[in-house]
Amino acid sequence: MTPPRPTRHPAHVPLAALVAVLFALAIPACSHGAMGGSAWYHALDVIAAVNESPPEVPLLILSGGSVARECTVSDADWAAQVRRRGGPEVVAYNISSQNRTFYEEVALVKALPHAPTLVFIGVNLERFTSPSQSGTISLTPDPTKSANYQPHTHTQSKILTLAEKQARVRHWVTRRYPVFKSRYAYNLRQLERLVRVCKDRGLRPVILELPRNLAVIGDAFDAPVRQYHSGCYAIASKYGIPFVNFMRDAHLLNRDFYDLGHLVEPGRVKYQRLLSDKTIALLKRYGMTSPLYETPTPMPAASGSPSP
Repeated sequence: MTPPRPTRHPAHVPLAALVAVLFALAIPACSHGAMGGSAWYHALDVIAAVNESPPEVPLLILSGGSVARECTVSDADWAAQVRRRGGPEVVAYNISSQNRTFYEEVALVKALPHAPTLVFIGVNLERFTSPSQSGTISLTPDPTKSANYQPHTHTQSKILTLAEKQARVRHWVTRRYPVFKSRYAYNLRQLERLVRVCKDRGLRPVILELPRNLAVIGDAFDAPVRQYHSGCYAIASKYGIPFVNFMRDAHLLNRDFYDLGHLVEPGRVKYQRLLSDKTIALLKRYGMTSPLYETPTPMPAASGSPSP
């Protein structure tokens, strides 16, 4: 069976089926401004598609905010790269969207099918600045809202100047750091809740450090980064899961970033290569490389060169 691989609204899944699947999976959460965007509704399309036709190969999910959304070249390219670099056939989806919170990810994870799955949970400073949430949201897809989905919003042809990036460092220290301090404990509890839900559902959660423009930031964010790293390592140790951080190995340059975190084309290639290698190692660690999972996976579109 060829696994589902929607790029926008999965055309092979009837709308009625999409609605029925996710209406039944409505999860407590709250109304959140960014949830109305096309990337949020693309994530709902993906969740519906993998429930309608569960993959017969390992499923890879990357979830986070807009920084995580810019971390991969494409879903097909990530999956194909895993195979080329020695891993099994997989189905890969980056379902990240702007301002995604851990609370919202609990809803999405609860809606994933029971199947061999690696769930990469992207973390960075901004993920610990989200406000407290409560209430209920619907996970019903809306093809009119996902139709214009594009995986990337930033490009190397238009990045911020060095002065603009340095101004954002100062802004974060003076304006965002106090928000981080006041909301850190709440968001760390939500991250632990997310990990626990993944484990309870038989999924394999992986906490993943997202890229940061160290060439510009320097040591300005060291204190808050140490704080959330400490929390992530504690959760990883408690639940026996990996906290993956290959920031130093990525050798990311200032020109690889639009700003302080969002990658552009050269940076995505560097980051995804390391993500693919870590993916392969984790698939082997968890015994998810059996021939049982080896079925054909579509290769990247011919419009771009595949990542090495």
